[in-house]
Amino acid sequence: MPDLTELFRTGPDTLGGRYMRTLWHPIFIAADLKPGWAKPIQILGEKFTLYRGESGNPHLTAFRCAHRGLQLSVGWIEEDCIRCRFHGWKYDGSGQCVEVPTEDESTAKTVRLRTYPVREYLGLIFVFIGEAEAPALPRYPDFESGGELWVEAYTRACNFVNNMENDPVHIAFAHRESELYLTRPEIPVTVEAEESDWGIDIRSTFANGWVHTNQRGWPNMTCFKSPRQQHRSHLTWRVPIDDDNHWSFQVDIMYDTAGPEKMKQCRQRHDARGGKIGRSYIELGEAILRGDLRIQDIDGDDKANLIWIQDYVTQVGQGPLSERKSERLIRADVGLLLYRKLWEREVMAHTEGRPLKKWHRSEAVIASEDE
Repeated sequence: MPDLTELFRTGPDTLGGRYMRTLWHPIFIAADLKPGWAKPIQILGEKFTLYRGESGNPHLTAFRCAHRGLQLSVGWIEEDCIRCRFHGWKYDGSGQCVEVPTEDESTAKTVRLRTYPVREYLGLIFVFIGEAEAPALPRYPDFESGGELWVEAYTRACNFVNNMENDPVHIAFAHRESELYLTRPEIPVTVEAEESDWGIDIRSTFANGWVHTNQRGWPNMTCFKSPRQQHRSHLTWRVPIDDDNHWSFQVDIMYDTAGPEKMKQCRQRHDARGGKIGRSYIELGEAILRGDLRIQDIDGDDKANLIWIQDYVTQVGQGPLSERKSERLIRADVGLLLYRKLWEREVMAHTEGRPLKKWHRSEAVIASEDE
């Protein structure tokens, strides 16, 4: 059986990478891709070109021009086509070369770049880069309306599993200077995890009887779905860039029950995450990891994004995947242990051609919330 550190690699020639290519993944915030712009994109260890045509349609195609291999994103957009900046080869939205300026039309017809299915949903651009026919894009109706919506993304210099394995116990320690600790200072009395229709439910029970549920959507999503009186619901995708870096894309809904003060606080946090307030969470996180700064000394505008800074330090500080060889796991790690068990089960089933579980966000999953 492969080592777990090998199973969590997601490049094109890995077991985990082939499994992850059976799924849709978000790769960009839709509002950040303007018509006429192209962006270099990396996901699951492969590079691509993402661009939005002048019509507004997004496209994902090969990273390089077929002629001399120039990065296509440095070229320009003409209607729904992209033209290479080196010698002007032009490709349409299907990847078909439609013009080679120095040659007749017959030459262009022999050249075609691979393109990939693209969908826009919940303010994000999703892509499917697998070999098989793309499945239907999963939908999350309870996040489509009902409150003020924020869509955000960040990168972390660690494997996506470092983020997926975040657990409820860490809040009392990793986040003790933040609002998360102030609203939930206790350490859970018990932590339980069980497989659900969608992935994993992790339930933390506190001394006062409160039960907090954190969901893992299979294989790289997290969710908490709070009652409206708790103001906020949260949905994320942890998307590998390569084995030692990942994106997190997240959708937050704030309900009208939050009140003006809570909404102001949340808007400040989102402004900080968007770079409008304070220094970069990466800059501050790296300073802490170097020993040049302490988390407890962060103040002023920098404190508005404290939660991301704290998570950056605790996740990136675990080191790259290749160094995660020695651990002393305990009972409170039940969520982590179940996640690894299910990941190995599903990846090996895919590798060996056995049936995979049909994960779905059932009514029971949607209804699961804090008690």
